Amino acid sequence: MHNLDKKRKIQKTILILGAGYDQEIAIKLAKEMGLRVIAVDGNPNAPGLDVASLRINADIKNVKEMIEIGKKYKIDGVMTHAVEIPQVVAQVAKALNLPGLEPSVAERATNKLKRIQCFKKNKVPCPKFEIIRTSEEAKEKIKKFGFPCVIKPVDSAGGKGVRLIRNEKEIKTAYKEAISFSKFGSVLIEEYLKGHELSTEAFVMGRKIYHTSFDDRNYKDKEKYFPYFIEDGGDLPTELSEQEIDKVKIVIEKAIKVLGINFGAAKGDIIIDKEGPRIFEMAARTSGGFFCSVQTPIHNGIQILRPLIAMSVDNKIDKNDLKLKYNKPSIERYILSKSGVIKSITGVEQAKRMPGILFLKLLGQYKKNSLIPKIVGNITKIGVVIGTGKTKDIAIKNVAKAVAKVKIKLL
Repeated sequence: MHNLDKKRKIQKTILILGAGYDQEIAIKLAKEMGLRVIAVDGNPNAPGLDVASLRINADIKNVKEMIEIGKKYKIDGVMTHAVEIPQVVAQVAKALNLPGLEPSVAERATNKLKRIQCFKKNKVPCPKFEIIRTSEEAKEKIKKFGFPCVIKPVDSAGGKGVRLIRNEKEIKTAYKEAISFSKFGSVLIEEYLKGHELSTEAFVMGRKIYHTSFDDRNYKDKEKYFPYFIEDGGDLPTELSEQEIDKVKIVIEKAIKVLGINFGAAKGDIIIDKEGPRIFEMAARTSGGFFCSVQTPIHNGIQILRPLIAMSVDNKIDKNDLKLKYNKPSIERYILSKSGVIKSITGVEQAKRMPGILFLKLLGQYKKNSLIPKIVGNITKIGVVIGTGKTKDIAIKNVAKAVAKVKIKLL
């Protein structure tokens, strides 16, 4: 056998941290790309473990153990998708001399305090903020920007511990909840911003930034869930004009550069108020909730996971994966419910067959007799519906009808 033929036979191995429903898509794509996939998850029943080349049940936040797994199986790359652990991925990559972000950059883009301090120092438009460590300190510092304001842990994801404070009576309860989600024992208070909200996604390779999606976040039922901020999916394409998008891009690119993100994904949460675009999150990871993996490809044909997987194992990237191929309506909505014990879930198969519905996924932990917790963050959803239509308005109606078809009865 010629040397060239031998090289073709060599199969690279990628370690993917997390194997839930979001990560299952990345695992399947990596295998389609010819990679051997080692998937790790703390849940032994995580669905992505069943489709991986090798499954491992372990804590993905345990850096030392992830490094040992990488050494044992001689991995060629490491990544995650839609999990708030870019600092873990970066440390594993650094320890094994693999492609990835510098750990300090990943930490700066993950820790909410370090991130917003970086924005303020470098004059990136963002909310006014203060760091607090007691509820009494909160009372004093809230005076700087008044009520309402937002409280959030410095180191949580998925909206956990994030809530609105509307008056002084709510401070103590809000602080107690926020601090319970912080390993560092610190929380932020921020000014409450009102305006057009966007989820954005970009792919970064060195100094080149590819903007892949601008999604109008759906907060039409905002008041229904107060004091929590519960997003109900989003709409593509955005309602913003090209001129408004250009202004958003300027802020995104500045945020990415000052944080030092030069490898992989950059996920942004932006609000456009009277002062223009302001960033309240720019994370060094992909979006969850099937936004980047399903909704965006339906909208414009960009599957950002392919180049992310390729660069993680130092394979050549196909630039065509990052090109806009079309501009179709793509609407995402969540299946939500009051808290309680599930008696039955019906209408799912009928909803899947309704006009325009391209994706409907119930999250596996919600079955008969399982408990639906109180909605206190964006992770408390029963399922996801994504669909399209001839126009954006028709697509929105199609998805709304499908969501309404799914009936959840509680005991």
